[in-house]
Amino acid sequence: MPIDPETPPIKEQANGVVVSDDSLAEPDFVPTPPAQVQVPRIQFSVMRWASSGVVRVLYRFWTRVAATFCPEGSKGEQVARNLHIPLPDRLNMSWVTGQLAVGGRVRPADIKALRLVGVTQVVDTRAEYSDDKEAMAREGIELLYLPTPDTFPLSIEQLMQGASWVHERLQKGGRALIHCEHGVGRSVLLTCAVLVYGGMHASEALQLVQEKRWQASPNHRQISRLREFEEACRSLPRI
Repeated sequence: MPIDPETPPIKEQANGVVVSDDSLAEPDFVPTPPAQVQVPRIQFSVMRWASSGVVRVLYRFWTRVAATFCPEGSKGEQVARNLHIPLPDRLNMSWVTGQLAVGGRVRPADIKALRLVGVTQVVDTRAEYSDDKEAMAREGIELLYLPTPDTFPLSIEQLMQGASWVHERLQKGGRALIHCEHGVGRSVLLTCAVLVYGGMHASEALQLVQEKRWQASPNHRQISRLREFEEACRSLPRI
């Protein structure tokens, strides 16, 4: 005789809904929760900062010697070049990207040279001096002044103001120079902040800046502030 297919037993739940035992079985597929992305953490290297400090001191000494004895267009400069003695660049700046540069102080005589290399915006982070805004404007260069004492970090508010100001102008095709006195700490911090504001991790931003500018060596306080700024950027709305 034919055998009737077995009908799964029926159970009644307390709320009166009738279901079969098969509906109570465990699902074949259990979704896996998305893995958390590990954000690289920026680290302060005491060894790098100390070793590069000696080089920075020698570099600063040599720039002063060269400015005194081998100014541009002088016989001293010609002698130095004939002897293949390396002289510091007239413009103390390093391009990090095609639109963003970081560097040291801008002398009044350098403003026209900035225009010739295509700089359209300058951010001065020094508290001890300030660039001439009117002289910059005459060459078609915008100036943003964010005064910060030497060896100190910019505040989160200053970093946010500077990063958004530069980022907005780069988006429109501008070319910006961020500078302090020697292009070692304050300007490097803000340059990294601009890159972080644009979506880069802080560790990657610092690595890129240090690859493009050997003098770049922010101190522990400035590295800590960059970490804080990266955290602050995570809460910003992204378009």
